[in-house]
Amino acid sequence: MRSMRRAHKRHALLAALVVSAVAVVPASGATALSASQTVARFKAATGAKLLVDARASYPGHYTALSLAPSISNQGKYGRFTLYVVISDDVDGDVRKLLANAHTGVLGAPGPSGIFWEQGRYLSGGTYWLAKKRYGANLVLWWYGSQQKVNAAFSRLHRPLLTRVAAS
Repeated sequence: MRSMRRAHKRHALLAALVVSAVAVVPASGATALSASQTVARFKAATGAKLLVDARASYPGHYTALSLAPSISNQGKYGRFTLYVVISDDVDGDVRKLLANAHTGVLGAPGPSGIFWEQGRYLSGGTYWLAKKRYGANLVLWWYGSQQKVNAAFSRLHRPLLTRVAAS
């Protein structure tokens, strides 16, 4: 009986690893984008201009992009950062951005390939961080109050999937 449990655990672990590996693999034929290409495509798709967030960027690895923090932008898209990975090790840096910041472990993604992570504000409240890969080298971090996507996420997801990251 114990050997059967161990075998089931090994199979479950192997399945989780395969799912994790598949979730971070870019779509076939996806082309890596530069930060300027990403900004231009996002503006063409949404009318909104992404700005470089120098504090969240890591030179030589990735450039962080976000919208100006206005009430209009927050209401339409929520709070998010879009990372454009530019390093020689794109897959490695994408994995790091998708991994849980507290444990460093890349868990199994949820529905739609979203990696969820719960965090705590300094004030004590909690938030949920949805992390998702788009195309060859884009990683979205979207902040929400619950572990589920909403209309703001959908308004961001649609153009990223169909117009920005699409080859």
